[in-house]
Amino acid sequence: MTDYEEVYRQFDPPFEAFDNSMLGAEFADELATTSRLWFACGYRPGIVAYLNFFLLRDVIITHDTAYPPRFESLRSMAASFYQTDLFIRDVTDSGAKPTGGISSKAVRAGLQSIMRRHQRISIPVWMMTYFGFSLVENVERQCAPLTDEQKRLHLAYMTKTYRIMGIPFSQRRELMEQFSRGVEEVQAGPSPNLEKHAGHILLIGEMVGVSSRYDPIAGMLPEKTRAVFEGIYERVRPNALVRQGARVLGRVLMKQAIGQPHPAVPITD
Repeated sequence: MTDYEEVYRQFDPPFEAFDNSMLGAEFADELATTSRLWFACGYRPGIVAYLNFFLLRDVIITHDTAYPPRFESLRSMAASFYQTDLFIRDVTDSGAKPTGGISSKAVRAGLQSIMRRHQRISIPVWMMTYFGFSLVENVERQCAPLTDEQKRLHLAYMTKTYRIMGIPFSQRRELMEQFSRGVEEVQAGPSPNLEKHAGHILLIGEMVGVSSRYDPIAGMLPEKTRAVFEGIYERVRPNALVRQGARVLGRVLMKQAIGQPHPAVPITD
């Protein structure tokens, strides 16, 4: 058993059932904080989370083997990114229409539906936990500086979210960080499709307004995957002409799920 697998055993298990009586006394503050952060963060956290995923050797090989069509082409990756964007905007109540986040039965049902799709293709659950916390960290990096209270409320909200979804998670940030750094220590490295995937996600980033310049991207990557990215960056960054075209086409072709900021209010079932 690896060190990160041992840490993972300490996480809180998925909820067997969940209703609004379990949201907790601070839920309104957790939802409001999370919604404000996700409205403010834009698309860079999601682009970097996808890129980071590709920089983990066995993780992306597992996904490419289990379901090759997901990242097979630029179009299929863009569709995957949009679907991820839709569900996370519903969860965090930062989309075009207010949802109430995880206080909504419909949002909770959507989370569980996503989990069932991953189970059908046998994606290890710990990989989903890793990706989930990668999003948490990236949003907080993008919105920095944050107070300890903002970070506490954000992590408390996302912990409930992922446990509803069906994956272990923890409000103990030190455990989540130890787990994630352990994954990166073991997994960071090149894989057969890395450069193709990295080039596609950087191009999708340009289409949704995220610059592919090295510093803003690399500055959000963990140390171990950043080192791998540095070695391939010049080969995978779209050239100037492609970047310019992507920005124009993106305004027309690339669907975006983010909405205008609005007050996030829990739903009373």
